[in-house]
Amino acid sequence: MSLRTRLTLAGGGAVLVALAVASLVIYFDVRSKLHDQIDVSLIQSAQNIATKWLAANGPTPVKALSGKQGATGKLPAGDYSKENNPGFPSVSVFGSDASGYFQVIPSLGAALKTGSNVVGKVPPPTTSTVSDANSASTGLATTPTPKVVPQQNLVTLNRFVPLIGLDGEVANGTYPPYFRDMRYRGVPMRLYTMRLSSSGEGLVRTARPLTEANATIARVRWLLVALTLGGALAAGLLGRLAANAVLRPVRALAGAVRGVSATRDLTQRIPVAGRDELASLAVDFNAMLAALDESRRTQQQLIADASHELRTPLTAHRTNIELLARPDLPAARRQHVLGAAVRGIEELSALLGDLIQAARNGRSIDAREPLALDELVATAVERARHRAPELHFESRLEPHRIAGARTRLERAIDNVLDNAIKWSPSRGTVDVELREGTLTVRDHGPGIDEADLPHVFDRFYRSASARALPGSGLGLAIVKQAVEDHGGSVAAGNADGGGAVVTLRL
Repeated sequence: MSLRTRLTLAGGGAVLVALAVASLVIYFDVRSKLHDQIDVSLIQSAQNIATKWLAANGPTPVKALSGKQGATGKLPAGDYSKENNPGFPSVSVFGSDASGYFQVIPSLGAALKTGSNVVGKVPPPTTSTVSDANSASTGLATTPTPKVVPQQNLVTLNRFVPLIGLDGEVANGTYPPYFRDMRYRGVPMRLYTMRLSSSGEGLVRTARPLTEANATIARVRWLLVALTLGGALAAGLLGRLAANAVLRPVRALAGAVRGVSATRDLTQRIPVAGRDELASLAVDFNAMLAALDESRRTQQQLIADASHELRTPLTAHRTNIELLARPDLPAARRQHVLGAAVRGIEELSALLGDLIQAARNGRSIDAREPLALDELVATAVERARHRAPELHFESRLEPHRIAGARTRLERAIDNVLDNAIKWSPSRGTVDVELREGTLTVRDHGPGIDEADLPHVFDRFYRSASARALPGSGLGLAIVKQAVEDHGGSVAAGNADGGGAVVTLRL
């Protein structure tokens, strides 16, 4: 799977999860609000009906019940007073208004005796109950939300929802008002049952259809599903476009890498635009290409210089071997040629060692360890005395400790001393001083020409006056590599009073 595809899927998936969570929250909130509205309307309607009934049939009957505006709308026209209803309290009233149905049972026992309703076996309600009929805002159940159905005039009591055993407990006050969902004539309904009065055994039941509420919830549900899926799809498409724009520099970088791999051309560079992370990556890649190009050119130069330097000693050594193979070579001449061949092998071995050291390109592969620099210099001076017993070495060494590679530092110090020996006159003096981590080696020879000073540390560089002397031209270049690898610096110049001075700062 490509990076662009992964970015697209990641963006689309994140948006899908966010929209799904938001849609679920909105869906359940809307459904809860609709249910709460229905429950509040059922409670208010039941309380209003109970108030009107008690006002018309109480100790002081009021006949103004007919057509009065209640909390939930007009009650059905009629007079429910005792005078016009001599069968009270056994009479049950069942009717409908614009929003639903209602039923008043003045006496549950009397209604059951007359067969007004049939007690059916209905499972206990699954919704929460209301402990106080007056707390319309605190005891609401979270169930589907109903809507208004067309007004119907129903007068047959035994066609309404059958009573259950829990209704008797509500009527005598041992159980609080409650809600339950049921079906009436095939229509889902929300039913609320409460006690008619605190002194009797009557019931008030109100019901509201859930058809429109369920339809509204279904529309909200499908709308949220469509918005979620559509939003995720749109986010995926936008993420695809954004991934193309973001990955354009990456594709340019990949193309440059493929171009370098195919052509081996390290001079190619990637155009850099902006200051973001991808631009920084392009800058780093260009720097890497430049370093690789420099390293390759250095290696090519080293190979070319090594080939040139090896050609002369190998030719001389071959000539000496051919002379030694001649049977007519005089014995004295043979001994002289043999000595020259041995010296040529020694010079060739030294040259190969210098080439190996130079091929490290300044990077140490030796382990670092704590070293006493003054002891290293003292040991190197003793070796130099054995190589040049005719010279006098003056040493002034202060104790100084560093962490470094012993072999490389010893080789660097030896090369500096060898350079001083090479240019010192017979029975001359070489001054060696170590102070605060700075090593200074001075000879009393002819010094360094001004034209040669910038090149004394270059590989294979040999001045005109040095070409007649033994050496490979790598000695001081190796010194520079070793010192810079240890975080130091080197310098060469002419001393006051004559001679050359080489300074190593560690």
